[in-house]
Amino acid sequence: MYIVSFHKIFNENAAILSQRLGVPFVQEMRVKNKDIIIVFGAHECADQLVKLQSTTNIAFIIIQTEQYNSKQFDNKYYVELLRNKVNASLDWSKENLRRLKKHFDTPCYSIYYYDFFSMETMPDFDSRPIDFFFCGAPNKEREMILNDFKNKNPDYNVELDFKYTYVNPLDLTEKLKSVKYVLNLPFYKENALETQRINRALSLGCQVVSIPSFDKDMNEQYSDFVHFVPRLADFSLLIEKEPKKSYIELMKQFGAFQIQSNVEGLRLAEKKLNEKLNILEQSK
Repeated sequence: MYIVSFHKIFNENAAILSQRLGVPFVQEMRVKNKDIIIVFGAHECADQLVKLQSTTNIAFIIIQTEQYNSKQFDNKYYVELLRNKVNASLDWSKENLRRLKKHFDTPCYSIYYYDFFSMETMPDFDSRPIDFFFCGAPNKEREMILNDFKNKNPDYNVELDFKYTYVNPLDLTEKLKSVKYVLNLPFYKENALETQRINRALSLGCQVVSIPSFDKDMNEQYSDFVHFVPRLADFSLLIEKEPKKSYIELMKQFGAFQIQSNVEGLRLAEKKLNEKLNILEQSK
């Protein structure tokens, strides 16, 4: 079993999972018969993965990172990967998984936790020059809400990036060291909570401001760690507030448990997929 990533934004998660599992994170796939491959960003090259699986007896464990209503599910090859009974998956949201299960039978072996290592030394929170920061894909509503937030906070340094400037994990890490509050605003309606953005921010000592997601269980799980507000404009630094708990506390409360659940789930998936691959090989 080994790990691949087809999008830079997941490379850090892939590298950390490699350490947790004790399996390689490879930059170039050299596929052999009966390989089991953990895939981040499968939607980026789904057509190639489907073609590869049609000619070789292999199985994929897909780290499913796409929102239920994402346009990625219009990609017939990504759908084919998820429907292939030889494959398995992990999804980061039970609500997202519940809705996807109505369309895809791929077994899910754990709720994926976006895993980041916390840095030993970080800039002091109060000395950070950027008060509020957002980076992500643009759409009209997102830009309107975030620009409105910026206009309503003229005395604070608010930086918005819609140009994919920080896709490289190292660039994002350096940026977040200068940020006090990360803004989390979904791209899609009825979204699951975007915990990759949240966990990355918390691990670098940022506080997070977010509107609640459609996943009520996840909102509750993160309520001690995220400033949830009905509208972004409802959050104001003019009003005194207690800081939310740190990433270290999050790891103690549920992060470490979820990481262990991921490891155990992936090992079980490896066992089950090996059995399927053996059956397929014997049937030829």
